[in-house]
Amino acid sequence: MEDSSQSSPTLRLFNALLVTMLAILTGLFSVRLRLIRPEDGDLKGMGFFIGSIAFPLLIFNTVATANIGAIDLGVIGACSLGKICVGTMTWLLAFVAYLPKRSRGQRILTAAVFAFFSVASDDFAIGFPVIDALYTEEDMGIYITGNALVGSFLFVPLTIVGLAIGGALKGTEGQGSNYCRIFGTIMYDLATNPVLVMTCVGLLLKVILSNTNGDMEKLPHPFSDLIDVFTAPFGMSALFLTGTSLRSPRVAVWAVGLVLMKVVVCAYLSYAFATILIPEDREGAQKLRDFTFFYGVIPTGSPPIVFAAQFDPASAELIATAVLFGLILAGPVMFVTAYSLPEEDLAANMILRQVQATTDASSILCGLIFCFFLLLLGRGWCFQCPAKMLVAFYGLVLMVYAVVSLMLNPILSPYSCELFKEMELRTPLVLTFGWLQNTACIMVLLLESMLVYGPATSKKNTCLGLLMAFACFVFALMPSLLATPNTINEICGIAAVQTVSLTLTFAWSCLQLLIASVLAIDGLCRARRSKEMMEVPIGHGQYGHQNGQSGHVNLQNLHTVSASGSSGTESDSESGAEENKWQLLVPQGTILAISILFIVKSMMQVINAGQVLFHGNKNRGGFAAMLLLESVLEHAQPWVLVIALFFDPNFTSVLLKLLHQVCPICCRPKIKLTCDLVRNPHVLDSVPPAASDSDGVLN
Repeated sequence: MEDSSQSSPTLRLFNALLVTMLAILTGLFSVRLRLIRPEDGDLKGMGFFIGSIAFPLLIFNTVATANIGAIDLGVIGACSLGKICVGTMTWLLAFVAYLPKRSRGQRILTAAVFAFFSVASDDFAIGFPVIDALYTEEDMGIYITGNALVGSFLFVPLTIVGLAIGGALKGTEGQGSNYCRIFGTIMYDLATNPVLVMTCVGLLLKVILSNTNGDMEKLPHPFSDLIDVFTAPFGMSALFLTGTSLRSPRVAVWAVGLVLMKVVVCAYLSYAFATILIPEDREGAQKLRDFTFFYGVIPTGSPPIVFAAQFDPASAELIATAVLFGLILAGPVMFVTAYSLPEEDLAANMILRQVQATTDASSILCGLIFCFFLLLLGRGWCFQCPAKMLVAFYGLVLMVYAVVSLMLNPILSPYSCELFKEMELRTPLVLTFGWLQNTACIMVLLLESMLVYGPATSKKNTCLGLLMAFACFVFALMPSLLATPNTINEICGIAAVQTVSLTLTFAWSCLQLLIASVLAIDGLCRARRSKEMMEVPIGHGQYGHQNGQSGHVNLQNLHTVSASGSSGTESDSESGAEENKWQLLVPQGTILAISILFIVKSMMQVINAGQVLFHGNKNRGGFAAMLLLESVLEHAQPWVLVIALFFDPNFTSVLLKLLHQVCPICCRPKIKLTCDLVRNPHVLDSVPPAASDSDGVLN
């Protein structure tokens, strides 16, 4: 039998992730099959043992026996700074945008829970196994210990402070703020927190042992035996409890956003800080930088669920869903990183080419599906609406972009890259590639601005839609002629950096990210100021709020509008409303999904372009994984567009009706498909006010 230490990193990682997922699924199925009933208190004892005994003792043992002197502080600093940035952004977004009609104390509680989720890596249940699987020759586990130590001394106390302040303010609503009481609550919670207490005790013991016997790998007997007995069940039990905490997942903006902040944004920012704090001439610098990216990808465990259940029960289900999504997303990202660990640039370039070619081929197929939708719907798409017109052009541009990208890939056409190297961006195929790439980016920015400032109802203005699409094509010419398209140097294996064009690429990516972020922040502020704000999951198809400035209308639960506006049976009226909301409303759920993708992708492009421009990073290790993820997000945009449309029930109801005309057994039509409601917006007067969604998802 092959020794596991001699197997490939990907195989070892697969085994570690497989065991982890099986443990989580065991807990999930135990609850779903009603073998365990958490509501009856079946898990209270296990939860107390894991949270108050096993985990604090594990922290104590790890801190007391860790060889802290061998830790490179640059690694810890990079991971910590990445977490601080992500946690701060998450806290601010949650406090400002998540259900802002609630009291200030309740919003502080939710913001603290969300921020803790974005920084709470599951170091012991997932971190140690996967790091040990990837790094068998080096003791990289000490960096897990170092980060756990920072979490115990920095992030856990900050979370406790936030929860104490929020709870005190919530308890004194209408009575004025009692700052002495708040301070006393904070100090009591800090003094009685078992994790923080055991961390301090472990550090104290570490100092005592270092002054007497030096660093010890294990505590003296019988203390080490006692700790081993108490902490042995932690790994399985913690993962089992995570599985029992999961609920039925719902695709919602906040759940997806929290996962992206933890798994993607935290990893990229940590690597960016690592390039600054870990000099290139330091021994093993590349391996240490790779670790910061991999550590940032480690998903969140069950502690945020515990905090949410105790301090903010309304968000517990959302946090549990985000934990599940994080586990699903982190697995593929970890595999990408493991495949990128080889140091050879040639191997990494080949992997990037293969991944991009596969993504382009699947995106072409997805683009054909989108074209089929357009042909099937015809006038039912309602091209009179400028937003729908721009979405249609966006999908078509993405399909052609995938075709050109596949033609440029050296796997299919090696001569394209050779010509690109000789002519330096002046080949027709590369110029077309960059033009389509930038056209799609400008279209997304324009759609995001329509989401923020435009009305929620469709307007009949075909000329405006055509004019906006034409303007996107024209404005995309300038960056296409001057800047290098993203990842093309790595695809073609060009080692030399063209400083001028790459500088323009970096500046153009920064400008895109700035515009998209400003629009997002302004949209959040406008939503918060709105008195009739509502929150719904992605794709529910009802958005916006009636106010004097933006002109948005509440359209949720549109149950009484019929296609002609005339009276009829209640069931026919409801069916007519469901099938005509696509004509009535701007597809804001779809626009929101591609806007979130665009912001994350732009952040990746800024960091990656900056790494190449300022640090000369090569396509290897963690940076190769970063390029792979950017390439997948860049070239998988057609998939995001089609999936977002499928999550919009307004679109799917129209699609099913038209499929009936092709295949009568698909569904039974209730009304005639028409765009008359767009031409008669006065029927919206009968629309009832919207109700808030329990998810608290902001659109």
